[in-house]
Amino acid sequence: MVDKIRLEGVSYSYERESVLKNINLRLQPSRFYGIVGPNGAGKSTLLKLMDAYLKPQQGIVFLNDRSLATYSLSDLAREIAMVPQHSHYFPFTVEEMVLLGRTPFYTRLGKPSEADLEIAKEVMEVTGIRHLAHRLVSDLSGGERQRATLARAFAQRTGVLLLDEPTTHLDLEYQINTCRLLKDRVEEGVTVVAVLHDLNLVASFCDHVFVLDKGNLITEGVPTKVFTPDLIEEVFHVSIARLHHPVSGRPIIVP
Repeated sequence: MVDKIRLEGVSYSYERESVLKNINLRLQPSRFYGIVGPNGAGKSTLLKLMDAYLKPQQGIVFLNDRSLATYSLSDLAREIAMVPQHSHYFPFTVEEMVLLGRTPFYTRLGKPSEADLEIAKEVMEVTGIRHLAHRLVSDLSGGERQRATLARAFAQRTGVLLLDEPTTHLDLEYQINTCRLLKDRVEEGVTVVAVLHDLNLVASFCDHVFVLDKGNLITEGVPTKVFTPDLIEEVFHVSIARLHHPVSGRPIIVP
């Protein structure tokens, strides 16, 4: 099977500060990947390299076995959707913002088709914001804006979905619903990669987890193998008990 995304020997620095060091990883289609690590570990930078927002100073990022550097911006917009940690909100309605996710697919007239409008309605429905379609994004709560940003990414209908802390500003119900929606995308064949601070969400929903610390990939694997008390203490400096969910058998991280 061809890797959906592959990083070979990727390093990146901001001025003289090394943020990522010789990262090698492979991501397969139809998998939910979690990226975790303490603050400053390089998680957001790793996502930006996968999105071509940043270019590696060493190494190569591949998409569909082709160097990311060879894609045009319009081609990338049809392949990768990104939910950034911080978004800028213009005075658009929610529907207008969601339709921004369809712009890479517009015809030469530059207007949404009936199919584009239907996709926008569908993703607003699944993210629970259909009733907000005609509200200005600037008038929404932080959680509602976050769901509108997620809907915009869903509207792109890409094979890769990258998310930087997508559950920020969301209450417990919507945190869980968001992760369930991401699992639904995986079942549709999408490769989902999310930076998440809540290790229990990662343990509960992700198929595979990458652990970063000080710019290094410390370990990777299924959550049951990765989230051991020794690993949590080494990387996060917190002692935990070895607990597992009584139904799923997945690890539970509590101090």
